[in-house]
Amino acid sequence: MKYKVASSLSEVLDAWCVVYKQYLAASLIGPNEFSIFTFPEYLSNSTAVILGSKMNHTVCTVSAVLDSERGLPLDSYYRKELDILRKQGKHLIEIGLLADARKENSFSDIVDLMAGIARFGVFSNHHDYVIGVHPRRINFFKQTFGFEPVGEIKDYSKLKTAPVVLLHACGKALETVSLKTNTEIYTDPKEFDFSNRYKFNPHNFISVSEFSTSVENFLRRIWSSGSPSQGPNPFQLAS
Repeated sequence: MKYKVASSLSEVLDAWCVVYKQYLAASLIGPNEFSIFTFPEYLSNSTAVILGSKMNHTVCTVSAVLDSERGLPLDSYYRKELDILRKQGKHLIEIGLLADARKENSFSDIVDLMAGIARFGVFSNHHDYVIGVHPRRINFFKQTFGFEPVGEIKDYSKLKTAPVVLLHACGKALETVSLKTNTEIYTDPKEFDFSNRYKFNPHNFISVSEFSTSVENFLRRIWSSGSPSQGPNPFQLAS
């Protein structure tokens, strides 16, 4: 397995195509013609997409977005809880779009993906991580990465009303439950080039209301035929 930060639009779309396929197979989303799934808040220069590839094929991925004036995807469900963390001076980074296309998920691969996100937090000086997970995954994230629940279980309508709970972890806390995991995240020599990560054009802002429930709006507006500087046509890359 090789891990890296997506540095091109093609790599970003490949990663979000893996997310689409897994979420579709799990009946969390409906089909769309572009075979891509993401959230509008991830169309930001504050986003990093980590991908794992095997034999030059992307097989697993996770994304993260830094808190900003645009807010975070989880604000739609946990604005009160996230605002409390913000008032405490926390610099939040939301983890999402975690997917593995293989039939058997590897614990070490999840650790490596999360290690990439942890390094992005260190790179960006955002050390408070939040993630929305299914309630049955609480113990895994708590025991492995030191996350703690900070909100009630809610129906996540963006994913066909799948239940979700908000978790928070401070990356600076030395009390992280798994010392081994913490050591791998901060001392393993893997390189992630966040300076050259793919960045969306900040002028192509699309609001949540415009984004709707599919990716069609943002694809058609960001990569219109009048924007040749954006590179290859994403409709071809998304297949």
